[in-house]
Amino acid sequence: MSKPFTLAILPDTQIYSESFPHIFTAQTQWIADNKDEHNIVFTLHEGDITNRNTAEQWQNASNSMGVLEGEVPYAIVMGNHDMGPDGDSSVRDSMFDEYFPVSRYSDLPTFGGTFRSESLDNSYHLFEAGDTGWLIVALEFMPRDSVIEWANDVTASNADRKVIVLTHSHVHHNQCLYGSEPGPAGTMGIISSSEGCNDGIDTWKKLMRRHSNMSLVFNGHFIGQSRITGTGNEGNLVHQMLSNYQDMLEGGQGYLRLVECDPSNRTISVKTYSPYLDTYINDEKNEFVIQNADLG
Repeated sequence: MSKPFTLAILPDTQIYSESFPHIFTAQTQWIADNKDEHNIVFTLHEGDITNRNTAEQWQNASNSMGVLEGEVPYAIVMGNHDMGPDGDSSVRDSMFDEYFPVSRYSDLPTFGGTFRSESLDNSYHLFEAGDTGWLIVALEFMPRDSVIEWANDVTASNADRKVIVLTHSHVHHNQCLYGSEPGPAGTMGIISSSEGCNDGIDTWKKLMRRHSNMSLVFNGHFIGQSRITGTGNEGNLVHQMLSNYQDMLEGGQGYLRLVECDPSNRTISVKTYSPYLDTYINDEKNEFVIQNADLG
């Protein structure tokens, strides 16, 4: 029987990086300390790492995520607050690469590659768990057309692996895929970029539904918790989940997601836990089991 494994999901940490870095570090330290007990094989940060794209906030984030290095591999993506002057997302410029350079990860056995050689803004990662090879495709906020093409190529080139997509904005809090009209992204400068700008519906149509090995999608951005299951072109089910707790006290009180995948029993068990408070949220949006999941 295949041993269950766990993905740790870090929702938007923007308020922690700005005002409560000790809560951010409490999250990553707990993941590192409990990696064996929970068999945590990867950590996924859903973006909005910072709140205002400042050096101080990036340094706080770098310190907190650094706790995981040498302990649990992680993938990380930028959110809208990580770009533009004061985090206004008017352009894709960010201090992200100064604090999370490719060189920080390129020698790791799980590191696959990047869209641009000099930037981690879009990356992919490889790991083995549950007797199955897995691919993580980590995409920028509302990915450009060329990024979608790159992600399709990476996914197709790893057709023997199950695929997880990590991005900042995808599932909306009202249990549907996010579309650019109507919605808050219409006020963001990158929406009119000549390079293209793909929302949740676009990314589903152009990328996720096209591949039979697509399995899981995780995102933040929208405040709340929501999930949907989509059916790909080949009949495969793609489980897509939003989690973001930044509207709570102290920017989220340290809540993170633990996603346990059990290939033998074909289940995905999700729990929401705060190492900072040592408490769980156990309502139906934050603690649930997906049955008959194809994990191998």
